Amino acid sequence: MITSGINDYIYAVIMAGGSGTRFWPMSRKSRPKQLLNITGDEILLTKTIELITPIIPIDRIEIITTLLQADAVKNTVSQIPEENIIIEPFGKNTAPAIGLSALTIERDIKDAVMVVMPADHYIEDKKRFHQTIMAGASQASQGDFIVTIGIPPRGPETGYGYIEADVGTDKKNGIYAVKSFHEKPDINTARRFIKQDNFFWNSGIFIAKTSTMLKEIEEYLPDNYKGLMKIKASLGADEESDVINNVYKEMESISIDYGVIEKSSHVLMVEGNFGWNDVGSWPSAAQYWPKDSNKNSFIGDLISLDSSQCIVYSPKKPVAVLGVKDLVIVEDEDALLVCKKENSQDVKKLVETLKSMGRDEIL
Repeated sequence: MITSGINDYIYAVIMAGGSGTRFWPMSRKSRPKQLLNITGDEILLTKTIELITPIIPIDRIEIITTLLQADAVKNTVSQIPEENIIIEPFGKNTAPAIGLSALTIERDIKDAVMVVMPADHYIEDKKRFHQTIMAGASQASQGDFIVTIGIPPRGPETGYGYIEADVGTDKKNGIYAVKSFHEKPDINTARRFIKQDNFFWNSGIFIAKTSTMLKEIEEYLPDNYKGLMKIKASLGADEESDVINNVYKEMESISIDYGVIEKSSHVLMVEGNFGWNDVGSWPSAAQYWPKDSNKNSFIGDLISLDSSQCIVYSPKKPVAVLGVKDLVIVEDEDALLVCKKENSQDVKKLVETLKSMGRDEIL
């Protein structure tokens, strides 16, 4: 058990291997959204590194990504030691990625605390975020718990999963036992959730000792765990790369949420009041952009007449809109997206359609 000097035992794991399909056409397989300036101020991955470095130094920040994206990630985050960029041969969702990161951290420090976080979140209150992370890390270091961060809901959001908190184990610091997890709800269910004061958005940020994370993977994903142990035996050897590649071919593709967190009885939740936003769709990104008098959000040169509440992303070409409302317009060099704002979550489905059509040249 780690009881003192907690700062010396914390590692950050930034998940940077996703494809960000809801941000097509800007987000592509080799240029995903975490490597883009989607919010209008800075590249998301760079912003995440800057967010965490006041409490976790650069040499204890790992970035996990895929082989396809590795070179672009390295070029974007040159401040991160190359050995801290963990490369999966291909994506198999978050459970294998987190397991692999836990193994690489354990090479340095046994029983370190890992803070797993996506590369595409937007945090407004950095000081409160740091306090919340440290509270979670302290809790995780003192037992075999996985600590997740729950966000007080600001409305009936259907794009997030929900955490149902149980009796507070440390009400002063906003730490709760978790009663259950709930999938992304429909609008009526979301409205019912937010009427109760013990429902929180699931932020997808997890904090645990590496040993605890691996133990929970062993319990609930035993086949994946066996694969991870093969990888562990090969780390640092000539055959490491081949072993990882072969193991990944056999590993189940599953998220840590579905595979482990939602099944485990060793999960706590820390309440996070730090202005959190999952930048998961064009409307969520556009809230940080400039707006004109008709509530059109835009990046680039927008000419608007009798149009309102549109979202326009076109850094290189002027876009003119006339007599339209609630549209999303995104212009890239070889592709253009136009959709209703209410359908922006379905851009992912559009990408799947393009795949089925064999349109790899624009993916």
